[in-house]
Amino acid sequence: MKNTDFSPDVYFRELYENRTFPFEGKNADEIKTTAEEIKEKAEKAFGIDKIPEKTEKLSPVVLHTEKRKGYEIKTLCAEICKNLNMLCYLLTPEKKNGFGVVTVCGHGYGVRQILRQGKNGKYRKINFFDNYQKNFAEELVLRGNTVIAFEPVAFGKARLKKDRKKPFYISSCETVSMHSLMYGFTTAALRIYQAQRCIDILSAEGISHFGIMGISGGGLVSLYTALLDSRIEKTVVSGYVNTFGTSVLSRWHCTDNYIPGLLGIGDMYDFASALAPRKLLIECGKKDKLFPVDGSLEAVKRISAVYEELDAKDNFTADIHPGKHEISGALSFGFFGKGE
Repeated sequence: MKNTDFSPDVYFRELYENRTFPFEGKNADEIKTTAEEIKEKAEKAFGIDKIPEKTEKLSPVVLHTEKRKGYEIKTLCAEICKNLNMLCYLLTPEKKNGFGVVTVCGHGYGVRQILRQGKNGKYRKINFFDNYQKNFAEELVLRGNTVIAFEPVAFGKARLKKDRKKPFYISSCETVSMHSLMYGFTTAALRIYQAQRCIDILSAEGISHFGIMGISGGGLVSLYTALLDSRIEKTVVSGYVNTFGTSVLSRWHCTDNYIPGLLGIGDMYDFASALAPRKLLIECGKKDKLFPVDGSLEAVKRISAVYEELDAKDNFTADIHPGKHEISGALSFGFFGKGE
C-alpha cells in the first residue's frame, strides 16, 4: 500500500462521483416508475412516519385577526403533535383567484420576515435587513392567492427556549436536528409535516387547488413536500435546486440540510425531476454563493430532459436571475394562477 494519506477527502469524493443517475436514458414509462420509487424511498429517508404523537384532527385556534390593505391576516395556533404547537398565519385576499399557497421562509427572522410582520406583531413598513426573501407571502396574497405561512420548527418563535434571547439569525436547527435523529426522523421531516398540515388548514377553508413556495431552507421543504404530497399542483423552489456536490457537500450549510440516506436515492435534481409532469418553477441567482449557479445550471439541464421526455416541457421553468441568494419574483409572484 503506497498511499499513506489518512484524509477521507478522496473517499468521499469518489463516493459522490460514483453516484447513480436514476432518470438517465429512460423513456416516459420508465421515468414514471422511477419517480414513484424515488418518492417511496424519500418517505423512508425523511422518517415522517416516525414522528411521534401526531394530531389526527386539527383544531386551529385564532389568536388574532387584522385587516390589511388588500387582505386579512389571521394568527393561528394548531397542535400538530402532542405538546407541539404550530404558529401560522392565514392570509385571505379581498379578491381570490382560487389557489391556496403554503409559503416557507428560509433562515433569518423566522416567518414574520415574509409577512412584513414586526416583532410586536404589527405591520412593518420598513423591509427587514438583507431583504432576500422579498416579503413573498404578502406578494402572493396581494395577487389573489389564499396564503398560509408557518413558523418552521427551530426558527423564530419556534426556537428552543434557550435560543430565543439570542440574535435573530441564531436558529435551533443543530440541536433540534440532533434530537430528531435520535428518534429516527429529521428536522426536515418535521417541517414537511408542518407544511402538510398547512394544506389541511387550507382545505378546511374550502380551497381545492394547492401550491407551495419557499426559499433556501424553505426551498428544501417546498421541494420535498411537493414530492411527498400529491395534493400540490404547483411548486416554486428558490435558492435551493442545485447539485449536492456543488452546494451542501462543498461549503458550510445548516445542519437541517443533511438527511441520512438521501444521496443513496438520487441527487437534488432527481427529486425535482420526480415532480414531473406537475408544474415546477425554480429560481437561481447568478451570484448565489450558497447554491452556486453552475450547480443550478446542471440541475436545470437534467430536470428539463425529464420534463421533455414526458412531453411536459412547458410545465418546468427556470428563472436564472442576476441576483444573489434571494427571491426573484419576476416569474414566481404570478406563478399561481386560478385553479383549473
